[in-house]
Amino acid sequence: MIKYILTSVAIIFSVAFFAQEKTELTKKELTSKIKELIGALDKKYVEEVDVNKLEKDFVSGLQNRLVPFHSYIETDKFPSQANSQVAGIGISLAFKSDTILVKEVLKGSGAEKSGIKVGDKIIGLGDKKVSDFNYFNDVASLLIGEVGSVLTVKVADTTDTSNVFIKEIPRLLVKGTTFYELGNTVNKIEEAIDLCDALYQDTVLNRKIAETGIRYMLEQLDPHTAYISLEDIHDMNAPLKGSFTGVGVRFQIVKDTIVVVEAIPGGPSAKVGIQPGDKYIFVDEEKVAGVGIKNSGVRDRLLGDKGSKVIIKMQRRGSPELLEFTIVRDKIPIYSVDAAYIVSEGVGYIKVNKFAATTVQEVKKALLDLKSQGMKDLILDLQGNGGGYLRAAIGLADEFIDGQKLVVYTEGRAYPKRQYGTRVKGALEEGRLIILVNENSASASEIVSGAVQDWDRGLIVGRRTFGKGLVQKPYTLSDGSQVRITTSHYYTPSGRCIQKPYDDGVREYRREKYNRYKNGEYFHKDSIHFDESLKVTTKVKGRTVYGGGGIMPDIFVPLDTLGTSKYFSALIRKGILNRFALTWVNDNRAKLQEKYVTFDKYNEKIKMDKVVKELIAYATEEGLEFDKEQFEKAEETINIRLKANIAQNLFNFTKFYQVNNALNAPLQEALKILKDGSQFKMIE
Repeated sequence: MIKYILTSVAIIFSVAFFAQEKTELTKKELTSKIKELIGALDKKYVEEVDVNKLEKDFVSGLQNRLVPFHSYIETDKFPSQANSQVAGIGISLAFKSDTILVKEVLKGSGAEKSGIKVGDKIIGLGDKKVSDFNYFNDVASLLIGEVGSVLTVKVADTTDTSNVFIKEIPRLLVKGTTFYELGNTVNKIEEAIDLCDALYQDTVLNRKIAETGIRYMLEQLDPHTAYISLEDIHDMNAPLKGSFTGVGVRFQIVKDTIVVVEAIPGGPSAKVGIQPGDKYIFVDEEKVAGVGIKNSGVRDRLLGDKGSKVIIKMQRRGSPELLEFTIVRDKIPIYSVDAAYIVSEGVGYIKVNKFAATTVQEVKKALLDLKSQGMKDLILDLQGNGGGYLRAAIGLADEFIDGQKLVVYTEGRAYPKRQYGTRVKGALEEGRLIILVNENSASASEIVSGAVQDWDRGLIVGRRTFGKGLVQKPYTLSDGSQVRITTSHYYTPSGRCIQKPYDDGVREYRREKYNRYKNGEYFHKDSIHFDESLKVTTKVKGRTVYGGGGIMPDIFVPLDTLGTSKYFSALIRKGILNRFALTWVNDNRAKLQEKYVTFDKYNEKIKMDKVVKELIAYATEEGLEFDKEQFEKAEETINIRLKANIAQNLFNFTKFYQVNNALNAPLQEALKILKDGSQFKMIE
């Protein structure tokens, strides 16, 4: 079965294992790989592609990995260009996304005559800021120009960054050539390889450099056609397949020590008796405590082939000696449903984090369990859900929409129109339904939301969704790496394609969410404007809905910023609150388990005042200065979030949501809507 992928951004999951790929390619291997990829795009991409442009984009993309980034190259390194004279401003530079640093100023150049010096920090070229540049060749293209033409350069004063000097620098003829210019004259893969080998010690045959060219080439097509290297492919696919192979623990690194947060129920670690709070000291005789280990290092040591063994030595509170465990690695499930519980009388709540192979099965099980507890209405939380498998989205919609109805259809250049509809009797075709969405709900989340909205089956509550209406199909290259090629657009039952524009490139596409925030769209419904030409009506009630730029909710809930502050943000951003909660639970676990036998008792009885004071002291020790005003501004939020983190560490991951959902403004609004009932009249 073909699996279509509908993620808004690449999903990286931190629990995978795959053999490292070799770092070098032969010229023949690289040429063959690129041509194979271009051939696949030519056959499968959603629109017609220009093969010559694809090759040229690959060549151009190679420049962005080669460091240091020189604008000018000594002509004797490339004899065929020895007589070339280039019109430029005359600098060599180092480039990062936020800095252009002058490394060299050529004698007699416009830059020298204008007073540009080595070490100057350029913050703007022409009418563009450095933040507008995504790649080195974006910068290089501005440095080159007609003889005598003028380029405006903004230079920051390093002694006083508030001062900016603006210089108009003429582009003068300079003896030499530029890689950028050569890159524009070289259009073939073989020539590009020879060029890079001639000019750079860091050969293009290095796999990382080649992959930079590939990624740049794909980005010129659309923001979602993506290359996945061998070393990333297992990490990318594990969450969608619904499992990985390992020892089965959730962990956190606290002060250079790996601490078990939870031994996954039924997993290998749980079976041998590993407990929350246990600390890893040795893994297969290698000391891992106090050595500065990172998450990737933990994964490399704990993950492996099914059936393989790993010997762990643990430190456990109350035990004077290290405990030794032999763990046999096994298949570990990755769940799509983060939480499912009765949130109010007769109202169920389900939080889905992605659309994976097991999602429909998990949700169906949760629905049946909640119905057995008296659930009549459901709140389905898709906030922050970036998507996943197309089939999972169709299957989930089928649980709520009755009869045989269209859920979504797809259409592309190489793939004819294909319709997908409901087929089976769902677990919740009756009862009121609310779906929660926000600006990070994308792709498969938008398919489900769009179908429910178009068929007037439920209410969509929250903020406008991401706006991804493209479908990717995975294509495996001969070396085992993979490219996810955009093959089709998808359309909701009313005919909406909700893909937002990407004509201005990947950077602007990704910045669009920030622009929504800046323009007030997260706070005021009236700030959101749709193209009237994209207006359609829902299938049953004939309500007006729009295509282009995401699913607009039926009931808008603004972003709530009242309970936040810089102090709270620092607690979260620096990981202080998470580390404190885990440490505090581990220090008090036995006493807490005795006092709070059940989660309900914990949720009702625990007092947070003393614990919060301990958090403040801990944060101060960690270097975060206490700010009374900022604390009081977010005091309730800090209390709830800390209580939620403690619940997660004391009981299990799902209990975090049962506490923290007090801060979930769209959920609280949904509960009010269900209690009042009047707003459902628009779809009844």
